[in-house]
Amino acid sequence: MYILAIETTGPYGSTALLDEEGKVLGFEVSNGTMSHLKDLIPMIDTMLKKCGVAKDQIDLIAPSVGPGSFTGIRIGVSTARALCQALGIKAVPVPTLEAFCFKETAAEATVAADTAAAKNGRPTAVCAIINARRGQVYGMIDGFMEPGPYMLTDVIEVYKSKMEPAGWRMLFFGDGIDAYEKNIKEALGEPGPGPSAPFEFAPEADRYQDAVSVGRWAAKRIRECGAATGADADIADALDAGQADVASTALGCAVDFEELLPDYMRRAEAEQKLESGELPICRGPKQE
Repeated sequence: MYILAIETTGPYGSTALLDEEGKVLGFEVSNGTMSHLKDLIPMIDTMLKKCGVAKDQIDLIAPSVGPGSFTGIRIGVSTARALCQALGIKAVPVPTLEAFCFKETAAEATVAADTAAAKNGRPTAVCAIINARRGQVYGMIDGFMEPGPYMLTDVIEVYKSKMEPAGWRMLFFGDGIDAYEKNIKEALGEPGPGPSAPFEFAPEADRYQDAVSVGRWAAKRIRECGAATGADADIADALDAGQADVASTALGCAVDFEELLPDYMRRAEAEQKLESGELPICRGPKQE
C-alpha cells in the first residue's frame, strides 16, 4: 500500500510517501516558507519519480486538514480532493495537531515517558501550539487537553492544575513557540531537556508540521481501523487486486473526495469582521 501524505498547514509545505506500516519511502519539503501553491504539485511529482512509483499506484491520500494557515489548509485539501477524484481513490483526513505526536522528537519523548518511572524521571506529554494571534493558539496536550482553539493561558493553566501536580513535563511543538516563547518562560520558567525542567521546546529542525508525521498518523489510523474490522489481513490483498474501494470500506476511516473537508477550528478574521460590520464594504456607499 502506498500512502501519499500532504502537509500545507504550516510554514513549510511537504509531501511524503509511506507504506501501511508507516515506513517512509520518500519525502520532499519546500525550501521557502508559505510557498505551498507553487511547490506542492512539483514536490509530489519529484518524490514519486525518485521512489519509482506511478501516480496510479497510490492507494490513499492523507492530507493535513487543519488547523493552521487558512490559505495553506485550502491548498492542501483542494489538491488532495483533486487527486482523489482524478485517481479514483479515497483520503484519510489527518488532524494537524494530533500529527505532532508522531514527530521524531515526540517519539523519543514518548519512549522516555514509558520508562520514566523506572529511571526515577518524569513522564513527558506532547503539547502542540499553532499561533492564532492575539494570545490565541490552536492547541492540544496529549492526554490532558483536547485539540481546539484556546488562549495560551488555557494551556498554561492545564499544565499548572493537572500536569505539574502529577509530575508531568511538556514538550512544545508548533510555531506558537516562536510567537509566545517569552510568555511561556514567564509562566513556567526556563526550559530544559532534563527531568527537573517543567518543559522543553522541540528543536527548530523538528518543530513544525511535516508530511512524515502526517503520514505516520494516517498509517496508524489505517492499521487501527483494519484491526477493528478484523480486515487488516485482507486490506493489502484488496489493494493488490486493484480493489481500493473494498479496502477503504474495510478500513472504515477513509472518505470520498466530496467528504474531505478542512478543519479551520474558527472563522477567519475577515469573516468575523464582516459579520460585525467592521469591514468598509459593510458601511454602505460613501455619502457625499
